[in-house]
Amino acid sequence: MKIGIDASRYKSEQATGVEWYSWHIIHALLKELKGSDDKIILYSRNFIDRDDVKVKVLEAKRLWTLRALSKEMDKNPPDLLFVPSHTLPLKLPKRSVIMIHDVAFKYLRKSYSFLQYHYLNWSTKYAVKHATKILVPSMATKEDLMNLFNCPAEKIEVIYHGFSAPNSEPNNDFDLEIFKYFDIDEKSKYLLFVGRLETKKNLSNLVLAFSKFLKENPGFKLILAGKRGVGFNKFLKTVVKEGLEKDVIMPGYITEQEKAALFRNCQGFVFPSLYEGFGLPILEAFSYKKPILCSNCSSLPEVAGEAAIYCDPYDVDSIEKGLEVLAKNDEYTEDLVKKGSERLKEFSWEKAAKETLKVLHG
Repeated sequence: MKIGIDASRYKSEQATGVEWYSWHIIHALLKELKGSDDKIILYSRNFIDRDDVKVKVLEAKRLWTLRALSKEMDKNPPDLLFVPSHTLPLKLPKRSVIMIHDVAFKYLRKSYSFLQYHYLNWSTKYAVKHATKILVPSMATKEDLMNLFNCPAEKIEVIYHGFSAPNSEPNNDFDLEIFKYFDIDEKSKYLLFVGRLETKKNLSNLVLAFSKFLKENPGFKLILAGKRGVGFNKFLKTVVKEGLEKDVIMPGYITEQEKAALFRNCQGFVFPSLYEGFGLPILEAFSYKKPILCSNCSSLPEVAGEAAIYCDPYDVDSIEKGLEVLAKNDEYTEDLVKKGSERLKEFSWEKAAKETLKVLHG
């Protein structure tokens, strides 16, 4: 079978969730398909340095999927097209499979621009109507597609994302350099968030909760690591209003090495999102054996199971109480860490690739 894969997000210098998923699932699929009779083609915007698979670079300055990929599907269609992100091309081969990561835009419309919202709404409706199969990373997203887009249950397959342990080895000298760069030291106590700094991550409520938390727990820092997103300026005003400019540290996008250093030395991980289709940072925190505080909504309880402290993301007091539990570092949080290590074993890219291949082969 000739399988085409949209690899437009396979390579990114500052990868976020969707880019990481694309890289890992394509890498794992190619490993599973090695030696098979299937013919694989990666369609990309840019050159991909792989000599074990055919890569076809399709050029388009804007609307790459709707223009370049659609044209290719019209002229040289594969037997099946797999799209690891949200948008299908306008022209499709006989069979197409797409991963829809979430429908956060339906719940948090103000977090998206007018164009973003309508494009995501259209592309999701289009996928529901035209895709042969839709993959989702959680039962929560499956239920959203069924309830909000009337997608038939039999058209949807739940395949959890995988996880691969970071390659970064502990390095005390490097960690000390990171501490200096982030204006902390080896004795600093801090809580860590990793992700885009945007409205749907609920950072304003987190900062308000942290402000209350500091009154009983002076000396703590809150590190929010990630690129700025929609709503950042409003959130920044909350930091200034609470007088937390020195207590809330925002280093921007961090490298994998920097992230490893921050995870290794944090007191706990906080993830009070208003909506997540999956929540890969939860698995990262498990791998670093850190206790987690996360929201009790969308897919997060599905991913974290019994290995996290939960809070109501819309209730500042609930978040603050969660921070108190997280910072205690007592027998309860130690038990959560053990449960997290066990839960992490359920997620692997090899497993995700095998399950994805079953769907692709029909």
